[in-house]
Amino acid sequence: MQTFCDGARAMPPGRLCYPDAGLRPVAAAGPRVMTEKEARERKEKPAKVVLHRLAGTKKALDACRLVERFYQSGKRVAVFLSDRGRAAMFDDYLWTFAQNSFVPHVLWDGQGEADDPVVVVTGTLANPNRADVLVIGDHLGEPGQASAFPEIHDFVTASPEDQGKAKAWEAAGFAVAEPRRSKKQP
Repeated sequence: MQTFCDGARAMPPGRLCYPDAGLRPVAAAGPRVMTEKEARERKEKPAKVVLHRLAGTKKALDACRLVERFYQSGKRVAVFLSDRGRAAMFDDYLWTFAQNSFVPHVLWDGQGEADDPVVVVTGTLANPNRADVLVIGDHLGEPGQASAFPEIHDFVTASPEDQGKAKAWEAAGFAVAEPRRSKKQP
């Protein structure tokens, strides 16, 4: 029996159909393991952590805009949220945060690899889509878990639980930077 994607094309075996993007290969089973060369490069050059300071305590809109910017520049992104409830809300919000925005992504189920450019990861930090960039959506228990990512973006809000993040990242061996804020012209 043939399976049709959009009524016109037959779906080849091992492919999934997304109405907006056509056919995509099904991801291979099993998490991606870092090569010896990648591990050596990571040890020689610590990952860069960029801390984004926010005036309030809400992060979702800023995180969505940041993820959209990375996606539009061609980078692969993993977004980490500590619990499934927050991850599901962020997943929904990433589809709807701006009227003319489209950020293809998937809420990763913890199985295999993902071919999507943006993956929302929950629970245990992983890099299922071979992301270049990690965006921390809430709290990462142990900063050292993020060492597989060359570029990490975290948010510092007015919330007391966000205070001391720079010191925690530095203590874990990461180079910490804060983007310069542009002064608004009247």
